[in-house]
Amino acid sequence: MSSTGRTGPEGNVRVMTKNTTTMRATAMAAAAIGAALLLAGCNNHKKTTTQSIARVDGTELTMTELKYRLNRERVRPDREEEVAPKVLEQLIDEQLIVEKAEKNKLDLEPTAQQALDAARRDVLARAYMEQAAQSVAAPTDAAIHGYYDSNPYLFSQRRVYTLQEYLAKVPEDKIPALRAMVEAGRPPEEAEAWFKAQGAAFRGQQSTHPAEQIPLGSLKEIAGIPVGKGLVASAGNQVHVTYVTSSTDAPVSFDKARGAIAQFLTVEGRRKVTEGNVGALRSAAKIDYAPQYAALAASGPALATLKDIESAPSPLSNASGARVSLPAVNEASGVQVTLPTTTTSGVQVTLPQSQGVRVSLPATPASSAQVRLPPATPQDASKK
Repeated sequence: MSSTGRTGPEGNVRVMTKNTTTMRATAMAAAAIGAALLLAGCNNHKKTTTQSIARVDGTELTMTELKYRLNRERVRPDREEEVAPKVLEQLIDEQLIVEKAEKNKLDLEPTAQQALDAARRDVLARAYMEQAAQSVAAPTDAAIHGYYDSNPYLFSQRRVYTLQEYLAKVPEDKIPALRAMVEAGRPPEEAEAWFKAQGAAFRGQQSTHPAEQIPLGSLKEIAGIPVGKGLVASAGNQVHVTYVTSSTDAPVSFDKARGAIAQFLTVEGRRKVTEGNVGALRSAAKIDYAPQYAALAASGPALATLKDIESAPSPLSNASGARVSLPAVNEASGVQVTLPTTTTSGVQVTLPQSQGVRVSLPATPASSAQVRLPPATPQDASKK
């Protein structure tokens, strides 16, 4: 589970009191110690069944623990011999810290116990779901071919699109007029003028994306838009206007796409198994909600939102880059861009002028990224 947040301008960050800062630091430390104690407790189980590689005040550290840590850090097999000594030193330091924490009875602190319980619950839940996911068979050649053929806009008819996008808040009764104007072929400049005339808060951005960086829920529509035309998507009073300003052919052969499709189908299969398992467990369980959450019991599964539909993954997205999304119009803090963690292709991102920008670059040195920040404003220059 994860979530992505946006940081606001420094001038708007509220300074915490000394007591609040101390309490938060104490809680974080207790959580870290709790997680370490949990790992130490797990590691002490049946240590005699594996090779001892070190002793810390009489406590064995084993080859199994070292291998586990190397696997968790995703160290390549050809680098294990090089990295193992460093990881062993980390394990020794961790064991010394755990021993000191236990002597100080930090494992009995309420925050540490809560962290231990939470970590144990997370570890067991993940272990169960990973075990269930192992039952998913590798996709067949027929399934891979079928996916390739059923998604021509991702592969055989793949294109690279330059898009002009607008996010705006518009009264719901005004959206039909906007939709009619855009679908009638009026250009982006007129849409922007319409937003201004309505006094609507909006943001615009032009960006270039290959097909795999466009959510699957939108790709078919985008592919069907002639150059210079646009479409409107809405949810409540929030609208997303997308114009295709240019596009170029960039097909991908089946042989080149096979690996990415296979990986995507495997992940999707595991996701469905996971959802099925959780659904079955919930159906068989007796769940009683506290009064303040009683409404959840009758709400059932949440309906897919516009954001959910537009964020659906595509099989090549992890290999080729990341989609840069416009921020919500009521978030004036800026734009957050997260580039892929592993990619061999270059990535170029152009950001609009804003009060704050957060950029996460790829972690691998083999990749390249170019980020163009907006020009400095007079206020920026005066701060230097």
